[in-house]
Amino acid sequence: MKKKLFLVIGSVLLAGFLSGCGAGDKTNASSEVSKSVPPKQNEIAAAFLPQIVLRQENGKTLVRYTVKNISGEPKKLTFRTGLEADFIVYDASGKKVKQYSDEVMSIQVIKEMTIENNQTISKNFTITDLPNGKYRLEVFLTAKEEEAKAAKDLIIKNSSSNGQRQVSK
Repeated sequence: MKKKLFLVIGSVLLAGFLSGCGAGDKTNASSEVSKSVPPKQNEIAAAFLPQIVLRQENGKTLVRYTVKNISGEPKKLTFRTGLEADFIVYDASGKKVKQYSDEVMSIQVIKEMTIENNQTISKNFTITDLPNGKYRLEVFLTAKEEEAKAAKDLIIKNSSSNGQRQVSK
């Protein structure tokens, strides 16, 4: 008897959870309008706005990653190493091709940084020797409190790479 009651209650709860999936506000409002609307009670507002700018130069891909504090208040970030940002390059099939932190050394130190409202921090990377092809680049903070991940498609043309991998900062 208890087993049947438990099964019924569990089924009702599961059905309730599943019926809530996908339900929510779906609007076609522009991002400017949605930024001016305060978040609802159980909604999380983005604190940081990440952006990637790519530039091809002499067979290298120059990456500028910026993160702007848009929270309206100062935000503290804690980094566990000297590496404040990292990137991963994926090939067209989604396989990881290279990761910056796999190829560089960083100091093991806890570093705290306060980013004021509307303050921007930026990191520059240079990606070399990727063979010609289509890739997906993800760049993110390594902070304990915030990842601020940004992703962008990356197309390598006219590469002279023979598959050796090097990354410089």
